[in-house]
Amino acid sequence: MRKVYTIGDCVLDLFFEDDKPIEARPGGSFLNSSVSLGRLGIDVSLISELGEDRVGMQIIKFLKQNDVDTQKISRFNDTNSNLALAFLDDQRNADYAFYKTRAGKKSCIEFPDDVKKDDVILFGSFLAIKQELRFELVKFLKSCKEKGVIIIYDPNFRAQHLPLLEDVLPYIKENMELADIVKASNEDFELIGGVKSVKEAKDWLKSFSTALLIYTANKNGVFVYTDKLHSFSVPQIKPVSTVGAGDTFNASIAYTIVTANIGKKDIVFLGKEQIQEMVEFAVCCSQHVCMSYDNFVSLEFAHKIKK
Repeated sequence: MRKVYTIGDCVLDLFFEDDKPIEARPGGSFLNSSVSLGRLGIDVSLISELGEDRVGMQIIKFLKQNDVDTQKISRFNDTNSNLALAFLDDQRNADYAFYKTRAGKKSCIEFPDDVKKDDVILFGSFLAIKQELRFELVKFLKSCKEKGVIIIYDPNFRAQHLPLLEDVLPYIKENMELADIVKASNEDFELIGGVKSVKEAKDWLKSFSTALLIYTANKNGVFVYTDKLHSFSVPQIKPVSTVGAGDTFNASIAYTIVTANIGKKDIVFLGKEQIQEMVEFAVCCSQHVCMSYDNFVSLEFAHKIKK
């Protein structure tokens, strides 16, 4: 059976509304994707690191309860696990404050050597551009690319990281160059490349990468570039929280690749109907997640999909 490997930070998300804490959930972009995939019945393993503290134990327990393989999560005992504070605005979008306890410390993440052809790697966010992990990550991704593994990259770049852009832009571009699929939002492209339209984003990306582009623009739609542009509108909703929407979208793309038996060589030949099915499913899942404070598909929703 094909497997999905997600790579990213594990955190405890604390939600605030009107500056008051209202909810706490295990989080981190690719932890969120892992949980959705596990609930949907996909064989998924999270590659990350966690403290040997109460928060770390809580997150490990939660992942196991949701059928996520935790054997590739390295543990550390020199600091505590990371926290992320999400302050929700009137549109239910989050402004983040991150409390990373291991900043500047060498990562203890160890990458597996048993990834197989047409397995899926889903990675991105800040962990994918950390200098402390860069050599090991690139070595792993290049090995996976040689094996015929499908690599999906989401930069998920935050405004608070803009002061670092000059230093990390080469890493972001290298990640995009190694990827088979780049899924990024209009905000990502504006922050990273200073481009403000899907055409500008495509031209910027294609100047150094052959990856298929999935460009999300919130309520303004989803755009996919193969050899031509495919545009899709999205239903308008009133969200409770948008925190896990992009993470669930990523999980849904990986889910479709595995369940539709799309191989690495098939990606460049995806037809309009296949792309439409993939995008519509991803939008459905991500909008479902927007209707609660959870950052992943609900067990009830996943049960209906699996049926």
